[in-house]
Parts: sequence; structure tokens; C-alpha cells
Amino acid sequence: MNLDWKKNLGNTDRLIRVAIGLLLMGLAYTKIITGWWATVGIIFALFQFIEAAFAY
Repeated sequence: MNLDWKKNLGNTDRLIRVAIGLLLMGLAYTKIITGWWATVGIIFALFQFIEAAFAY
């Protein structure tokens, strides 16, 4: 079995992921979402940034 790790995200997908990450970080920073939801939002935002950076 051969795992093929080609990049599968285009520039539009990467831009959308970065925008979602920035939006979630902004919501947590401005305290529109707080508590547990802010923690989940920041973690989700970090995953969006990682996926956009590696494009896999």
C-alpha cells in the first residue's frame, strides 16, 4: 500500500480556512464567545491555520 501525500487544497480553500481561523480568534479576543466555547474556537482556529499552512 502506497500513501500518496499530494497537496489537495487550492488557494481558495486555504484563504477560506485562514479567514475562518481569524474570525474565530477575533470572536474569542473580543469576548463575543467566552468560556468553554472560546477554548474550542481557538483550538479549531489553530487547526484551520495548520491545515492552510500545510495544504494537506
